[in-house]
Amino acid sequence: MILPITGALPQGASASVRYRAAGSVEWRIAHPLHRIRPTFAEVPAAGSVPDAFAWPIIDLAPGTSYDVEVTIASEASSALRSGTFSTRPLPGAAGAANKRIAAGSSLAVIQTAMNALVAGDVIEFDPGSYPLSGHLQLTRSGTTAQPIVIRGASRDGVRLERSQPGLVFQVLGANHLVIENLTLQGTGVDSGTAASSVGIEFWNGAPNQTGITVRNTTIRGVDVGIKAYAPLREFLAYDNTLVGNNTWTESLITTNATWNDDGICVPGFGNAVFNNTLRGFGDSLAYTVSGAQAVGVHFYRNEIISTGDDALEGDYAHRNLSFYDNRVTNSGTLVSLDPVYGGPFLAARNIAINTQRSPFKFNSTNTGHFLYSNTIIRTTGSGSHVNWGWVQFNNGAQRAWGYRNNVMIYRGTGDLFAFESGGNDPVDFSYNAWFPDRAVWWTRSGGSFANLAAARSGLPNVTPVFTSTPRRHEQDHITTVDPWVTPVVLGTSFSLEVTAAHLPTPAVGSSLKNSGVAIANITDGYSGAAPDRGAVIEGRAQVVFGDRSGNSVFANGFE
Repeated sequence: MILPITGALPQGASASVRYRAAGSVEWRIAHPLHRIRPTFAEVPAAGSVPDAFAWPIIDLAPGTSYDVEVTIASEASSALRSGTFSTRPLPGAAGAANKRIAAGSSLAVIQTAMNALVAGDVIEFDPGSYPLSGHLQLTRSGTTAQPIVIRGASRDGVRLERSQPGLVFQVLGANHLVIENLTLQGTGVDSGTAASSVGIEFWNGAPNQTGITVRNTTIRGVDVGIKAYAPLREFLAYDNTLVGNNTWTESLITTNATWNDDGICVPGFGNAVFNNTLRGFGDSLAYTVSGAQAVGVHFYRNEIISTGDDALEGDYAHRNLSFYDNRVTNSGTLVSLDPVYGGPFLAARNIAINTQRSPFKFNSTNTGHFLYSNTIIRTTGSGSHVNWGWVQFNNGAQRAWGYRNNVMIYRGTGDLFAFESGGNDPVDFSYNAWFPDRAVWWTRSGGSFANLAAARSGLPNVTPVFTSTPRRHEQDHITTVDPWVTPVVLGTSFSLEVTAAHLPTPAVGSSLKNSGVAIANITDGYSGAAPDRGAVIEGRAQVVFGDRSGNSVFANGFE
């Protein structure tokens, strides 16, 4: 949500939030809204950075109305704003097909059928393979009440195949479409930075294509899965499996060869990508491209098995962005912000195992980024990241941001943490767990220290963002190398691909148990005196990661 500030309001004003399902008597406390600070942000190529309060409420149900109240407090005065808002329902199941495409039909025959679609049509491919000599263009629109549905008779039994580089589907100015229950097959050959084999692409000459859903679909053998170059609205992708052409090979992932290979990139407004399984891309999930806004875009409960560059590329995104409850195994970086324009951006309850580089990459001036209750387990990395568990180079000031309740286990031989960027005021940086107890550097905002305790006592006070804690590393502690119920096994370096699906659950008696801090809408439902640190929090329902359809090519495990 966003609450614009239209008059003079002191920077110290706060905006607390509570919400409930419409008709319920029980209110729930949400995370406070963040005061966006335009003067801290870089100037975006598209859109603007407003002076406003904003924050994404997560864990909501689709198709549900919620009452929301925001209390703005400044010094001795306060004001209440309230409203009722509805989440978007998922598209319902389509009825029987009223149009069919015979197995083996040519590109021209299929395109003629696509050009004749009207609102409410359900067109179904008969079982079989459909070799395509070019790409299919989708130009026809349905309506909210009567979308056009393009589907296969069965997900594995219908295959639209490209043997040469190119697209399978190109969406040109179409709205209210559902693509489901089929397989899109690319060349299966990596094209390097050309990224020439693509599953679904949205034409950039038609911005704001609205109400398009991709679900229960397999996209494989491609360099790029789903990508838009201009804003989409109300886009959904769920219960899909996407398999790229990249492998977890050191000579590949330590170069720029994967950098253009996006799994799912959906700039725009009100888009959600959840419960998908991805493997073999560069940036598995991306908010946007330079020049296209990303506002209210959300990635959650996805399973990423390997990704050569960033699991989540937040570069050029704007505000009310979330990345939560994702499990990432074998990645270059967990999160890249280069930059985020004002935020807020929320990364919460994610699991990252075996990152090649540091888990976070804040390469530009950033503000409004908050990382809560994430678990990172990594070993020796590559290049300039080989000597640190997490190193952030001085590529721009970081201001008005937060890092709380996270766990980072580093099994390499280097030092623990080096944050060379300036700024870091205001900042919330507390209640985190680390391993091992080695050097901690805040090079341009406090000094360098031999260990965590020395950093905590030696760093100067800062202004907090949401907390009352002015000291960095307050309530941070050193944990053990493997504080989990089930051990997490890594190689001696990142190059050994992890092939097991781990759920790093804090063991009873470990220092992670009941030692975190309660954060509204993040740790809700925890059991015990306090929430566990990291992504897996006792008392909360276990997350179902990835494609839930049962048709994923990885349904029986990563291998």
